[in-house]
Amino acid sequence: MLRRRNGYARLSAVPGPPPRPGGAYVVQEPAEDVHLLFLNRPPDDDPPDDGGATVVATGSLHHPGLPQPDARRLHDLLVRQPIRSQSALVFLSDLSAELAGQGLSWPQVGIDYEAVTDGLVALYRQGAVPALRLTQLSGLAITLLASGPHVDVYVLPPEGGAPEPLDPVILQARREELRAMIHADLTATLANGSSL
Repeated sequence: MLRRRNGYARLSAVPGPPPRPGGAYVVQEPAEDVHLLFLNRPPDDDPPDDGGATVVATGSLHHPGLPQPDARRLHDLLVRQPIRSQSALVFLSDLSAELAGQGLSWPQVGIDYEAVTDGLVALYRQGAVPALRLTQLSGLAITLLASGPHVDVYVLPPEGGAPEPLDPVILQARREELRAMIHADLTATLANGSSL
């Protein structure tokens, strides 16, 4: 079971669709109300917030203050994947795993995601982009956010000893549990009239 420590605080070339037989392409309609969640990097974590993360609406990626075309390409990855559902909360590590599953990396698709996420945090601090800031995440929550769905994660057994691999089924269940908790906080924030 994942627990929140003191809860969360709200502080103020992309791969195309797969070809069809005969060379025709299926155009994926963009999902709506998708949000991106990324862990804060050390320069963005000032003042330090004990392992924080940021959630932004995908529309924020069109802000002219962000490095373009990187931010627009990231937007397309978020909203145009066939597996993306409406109102999805997408971890940055999910996107990394999706690219790896296609044999691609961030540089190969022309996206400097660190520059984009750093820019989002800077714009948030200037009041130019709304965001939900998550603070005081547990070590397990940080690991789950940073690890894609197909990564080996090792945990210390309760009785002590050497780290053991976490069962992949349990890992995925914990990631989805965390996603559901954060999505509930996001939904409550939006229901209270805050924009994101």
